[in-house]
Amino acid sequence: MSAFDALGISVLAISYDEPDALKDFQDAYDITYTLLSDPDSKVIRDYGILNTLIAEDDHPWFGIPFPGTYVTDSQGTITHKFFENNLVLRVGPEELLRAVDGDALSEYIGNPVSDTTDAEPKVFLKGEHLAVGVLQHLVCQIDVPQGRHLYADPAPQGMIPFTLTLDAQSKLVIRELIRPASEAHTMASTGEIIQVNHGRVELRLPITANGAITSTTVPTMLDLSGEVSWQTCDEDVCDVPRRSRFEFSVPIEGAVVPEFMTKPGNPKVRAMDGMKHFKKMSSRRQS
Repeated sequence: MSAFDALGISVLAISYDEPDALKDFQDAYDITYTLLSDPDSKVIRDYGILNTLIAEDDHPWFGIPFPGTYVTDSQGTITHKFFENNLVLRVGPEELLRAVDGDALSEYIGNPVSDTTDAEPKVFLKGEHLAVGVLQHLVCQIDVPQGRHLYADPAPQGMIPFTLTLDAQSKLVIRELIRPASEAHTMASTGEIIQVNHGRVELRLPITANGAITSTTVPTMLDLSGEVSWQTCDEDVCDVPRRSRFEFSVPIEGAVVPEFMTKPGNPKVRAMDGMKHFKKMSSRRQS
């Protein structure tokens, strides 16, 4: 929140929960941003995000939104939106800050930044930790020396593109690799037009801890490992393809679970009278 506050960004969350339930939740988890109650799902309907997969007589679940996040400018115009087809996934705060202010967060976990003039990749997790259901980016960054380029994907025959591969990990959900936009480059010797990247090039792999990790079984650290492949070229010659392994550990947190859905004494769960609010909502929606 300090990073959002420093950029003058207001954070609001809206749900169809009762105001007193939101207040208890806010107090239990020390939430400092504003929680808005939309008990009749009017705003949720107006935004077109009512979860229509739930039947109207399915109490108390009918009325919830498809979970997602909007970013607006100061005039209220939507500039970015983050919605997933999986109800348990949420965009991480680092990506929201990046949507507003580019690379607003400088914290990372992984390989240290190198000052070398050679093209050497750096791999790191954008953010302080992994959490169940929160999408974070595993970032691979490389600085291409002036006068040279990397091949975009797909690369010309016989060449390799800059790519990141993460080893299989049973505790992770891994999404499709996000590549930067490429540039058209004309080879002076042949006139061939190829797609390349120059300067600082960044690959981003969205990952999150999966639902097999609960707040009671979560390890304190999770190992990430994989391989980076790249090849730099100039107008006349290409370096031999290179591959580099990476491996580091990241802190990990389990999902937040209502206290009535977990065992008593779970240190990850804060008491907030969740069953009372659940019964109240069920009763109201059935009446």
